[in-house]
Amino acid sequence: MEETKSPSRILCAKNKNNVFIRDYLVQRSLGNKCRIGFNDDLSFKLYSKFNNYVVKSERNKSSNCLGGIFNLEFSLDGRILVAACEGKQVLLYDAANQRMMHTIENAHKNCVNCIRFLDDKTFATCSDDTSIKLWDTRYLKSAKKTLHGHSNWVKNIEYSEKENVMVTSAFDGSIYAWNLKSPTENSMLYEKVFLMNGLMRTKLSPDGTKMVISTTNGYMIIVHDLNLENLALDLRSFRPNLYRLMQTSDQNFPVGTIFNYLFNPNRKRNRIEFIEDFQNDAEVISSLQIHPHGWCAVSRNLDCTETEEWTSVHDIQKRNPSDYENAFKYIEEEEDVEEETNQRPTDLWMGYRENRDRMVLQNLYENYQLAMGIINSGLIGRNSYQAYFQHHPEQRNKIIKNLKRMTHYVKEKNVGKGYIKELCFSSDGRIICSPYGKGVRLLGFNESMQELSYCVPEEPKELQTLLELNDYHKDVVVSCKFSPNHLQFVSGCLGSEIKWYQPVF
Repeated sequence: MEETKSPSRILCAKNKNNVFIRDYLVQRSLGNKCRIGFNDDLSFKLYSKFNNYVVKSERNKSSNCLGGIFNLEFSLDGRILVAACEGKQVLLYDAANQRMMHTIENAHKNCVNCIRFLDDKTFATCSDDTSIKLWDTRYLKSAKKTLHGHSNWVKNIEYSEKENVMVTSAFDGSIYAWNLKSPTENSMLYEKVFLMNGLMRTKLSPDGTKMVISTTNGYMIIVHDLNLENLALDLRSFRPNLYRLMQTSDQNFPVGTIFNYLFNPNRKRNRIEFIEDFQNDAEVISSLQIHPHGWCAVSRNLDCTETEEWTSVHDIQKRNPSDYENAFKYIEEEEDVEEETNQRPTDLWMGYRENRDRMVLQNLYENYQLAMGIINSGLIGRNSYQAYFQHHPEQRNKIIKNLKRMTHYVKEKNVGKGYIKELCFSSDGRIICSPYGKGVRLLGFNESMQELSYCVPEEPKELQTLLELNDYHKDVVVSCKFSPNHLQFVSGCLGSEIKWYQPVF
């Protein structure tokens, strides 16, 4: 009989200072200010004491049908935890006592992928059935609204409080903005604000001024000074994969360089920037989260061989315009070759046969189809670009280069192939919680667990492992989430289990 393996808790760093919670409370009651570095020491003391706890075990009768716990989300006040299940269910828990409050059976017709609270009582869910549903925690017998628009698996929900707009993205490559102020009789008004091949995840910064997009093509996109109302207009006909291909192949085409103005650091609305620097040869950037203060983005990626997974942290804040002064290169166009009148002009995707593999050619060809034949080398309909380049001749052969933005990285376990592992930040932004095999680990930006603003490295460095909580689940962990208001977090695995953690002294 195989021996049962007990969970292990490994502390991978040592606290250099002796910090006591009681001393902190006494000094606070006296109104005394804390010494410099006290908050770092206190955070270290608390996070290093995190461990699994159960007040009262209450197993769900239908747990065998739940499948994987794909997403976990706390309400804005931290009182309710909602879990998205592979088996079409949505589970609601009381975060104070970990008891299950309600199960929504058949919440969708396929697996539930993501949950997002829009206010204290309303949350949205999305599914592989291509729909989005709105729910009220006070009445869960049926959804308030069912929204249709996407044509493929919906994987992400964001909410812009500033504009009262819900943003969703799906594997159909589209990003929709749903106007919550203008519901129609049966649904809500929405607008397709962006479309690209290979879109994976879309996230908004907490203040709604940035949109970050991860892709299956080894790079991410930042939209600075986000304006959702004008995003569709500003990015109309812009194909990120085409521009990225110009950067990597050192070949330029007017259909790409005509959009150089979108990268201008002085642009005040919907400015584009690419992130390409990773510790590994990243390809599919599957998981993406934004720092609570909007300082950085943490992502998890898979390389082209599907044998390595890495977590990376990238700065997404505005940079000084002077940093972009030399961030470009000039690529001379090849001289035109006279062609017979009956010869078909060469389309862009055909010209990369020697430089790119079949997968890239296929992706580019799909972009070509999405653009309804508009995307080409510039030989087709080239007169349409002449007017622009007559007024902007310096842009014709200019390709924008991307700034280095990675600050931290760490290698992950390559397990649970085919499933996305969702990372999360702690509410104060000091800690990254990352699924790690059948457990999780807590990662810090440095060994003193300082906030990122105090320890930005000159060169990318490895994230520090503060704590490993190994083998707490019976299967691979794919989701985790910190409470927004309490020292508490949860993890969910492919085996239908949810575990709760808090500092245990």
